[in-house]
Amino acid sequence: MAMLLVLMLALMPRASVAQAKIEITGINNGDLEKNVRLLLSEVETPLGRINEDKYKLTLVSQIQKALQAFGYYDAAVVINNLRFVKVDPADVASKNQVVFAVKVTLGAVAIVERVVMINDVAQTDQTALPSQLSMVIEQVKQLSGKPIDHARYENLKNRLKTFALLYGYFDFSFPLHKLIVQPGSGSQNAPSEQALTSNIPSKVIIHWIFYLGQRYQFGELQFLEETRGQDIARNVKPFKEGEYFDQSKLGDFSIDMQSTDYFNSAIARANAKNAENFKVPIEIILTPKPKDTFEFGVGVSTDTGPRFTVDWSRPWVNSSGHSIDARLYLSRPRKSAELNYRIPMANPLNDFFNIQGSYRQVDENQTLSDTISLAVQRQWGAVEDEEWDKIAFLKFEQESFVQGLAPKETTRLLLPGFTYTRTRKRGDIFVTWGDLQQITVEGGSKSLLSDIDFFKVTARTKWIRELGEHRFILRADAGAISTSDFTRVPSSQRFFAGGDQSIRGFGLNEVSDFDVVLEDNEETTILLGGKYLAVASVEYAYPVAEKFRAATFFDVGNASEDPLSNLTYGYGIGMHWLSPIGTVRIYAARGVSDFDKTFRIHLVIGPGL
Repeated sequence: MAMLLVLMLALMPRASVAQAKIEITGINNGDLEKNVRLLLSEVETPLGRINEDKYKLTLVSQIQKALQAFGYYDAAVVINNLRFVKVDPADVASKNQVVFAVKVTLGAVAIVERVVMINDVAQTDQTALPSQLSMVIEQVKQLSGKPIDHARYENLKNRLKTFALLYGYFDFSFPLHKLIVQPGSGSQNAPSEQALTSNIPSKVIIHWIFYLGQRYQFGELQFLEETRGQDIARNVKPFKEGEYFDQSKLGDFSIDMQSTDYFNSAIARANAKNAENFKVPIEIILTPKPKDTFEFGVGVSTDTGPRFTVDWSRPWVNSSGHSIDARLYLSRPRKSAELNYRIPMANPLNDFFNIQGSYRQVDENQTLSDTISLAVQRQWGAVEDEEWDKIAFLKFEQESFVQGLAPKETTRLLLPGFTYTRTRKRGDIFVTWGDLQQITVEGGSKSLLSDIDFFKVTARTKWIRELGEHRFILRADAGAISTSDFTRVPSSQRFFAGGDQSIRGFGLNEVSDFDVVLEDNEETTILLGGKYLAVASVEYAYPVAEKFRAATFFDVGNASEDPLSNLTYGYGIGMHWLSPIGTVRIYAARGVSDFDKTFRIHLVIGPGL
């Protein structure tokens, strides 16, 4: 009974005790101290004196563990006398708080003495070894002679495992990966501060044993469940059977199948368990889109005002992937209806044959026109970033139009032509670097079902570059028309300038050659359209706050009878907002021409390329 009473008294604290407070000195690295505090938070405060020694040992152990994670294997940890303080000195009944003073002498970071690696890399096919794996192995070797960096060590270890699987080493094994620490003079086995003065740090040996095995290859495609669209999937496959496995290509395969617009979902996955002769079968799971889809859209811009769109598509006209779609566009100045029939060719992503019929109505800036068009197109899309998209077309257009005060004309044109386009960019929603080049050439002859001889060339270029925080946007448009009778050239084929993407300060297509007529004793300008187009623009932007850039710009050009005559200017300031839906740009622009000075607000939404 007496022994039991003594034990109970020993377990009871002298006073009501709150959570212990630990004061640490000797650590000036914020991340290091944060790691120490994190591990100490796992240690429970002792209930009484009977657990005090055990608690101190636990503190020392946790602190040393936290320090070793940063390579400090020789640190000396000393816990001075503890004391009790009131949590709230003004409150007599408040709990006592235990305070431990911990002094840390870090010493030197341990040095990697050598790296020992046993592997089968030399026995594997060197032509199949990915550069990423070779780089990891080389970087591990380069750790020798340097202070141990546990974060980098763990990163390299994980990258070796990850890259091995990503590149098809499905028999990869890593039976041994450890650090062998040889204690220095100031290690935890000799933790006195005096021992640290000899400055002989601990040494670390990195010891790895791993076996890559043979690299697997892509096998045959295996379609699960839905079999419709097999040809579509095969045509966008970015690898060949027998090619070395690469998980990134498998990911691209899934994205490309989804991007064809034939499927609601498309998944490609490797089935390594069923591999034979080191060839991995690729399982394909396809969910085709429904028979018909409809999309409705509304928008607004300073050029067109409110606009409304309806899109209908039927992606599966037949099992070969023929598709049909239609679009209705309505705004105050422009209305159109369009029907397209598409036949996929070698690659349904960007290689196809298209048949298109459309009707367009325009009522803006003294232009009234109704156009019926029928066209056939053959597109060969770019495969690499540096390549060009190529489109060859043949279109028939009949346009009835009134330009300014000229009498109504109806012109029929049969126009063969081609368009070359190249777009390069970094970033989709927010483009940080990119450029666009485009050229279109088309022409018709009176001897080939056209009412007039007609030849037209249009070119466009745009560049986005950033130097540090400085953003530059350069843009230029040029065009020329040669014809036997310009008065019969349809309004839609003539050149006009002005608008958000042309000369700011003016509305869409408000700039061209003009006549001046007197109406009710007032001069009125009548736009004629131009035979030549020349527009250039430079814009500079700089960040002024998070997600906001201030901008200034200068635009110059015209659409005229003679190249570079009667130039029109636009200049002003703007603001770019990097919104969740993309870059929103607003500009206050001043327009200056021979016949007018204008002011206009422009609103543009989109990536800008």
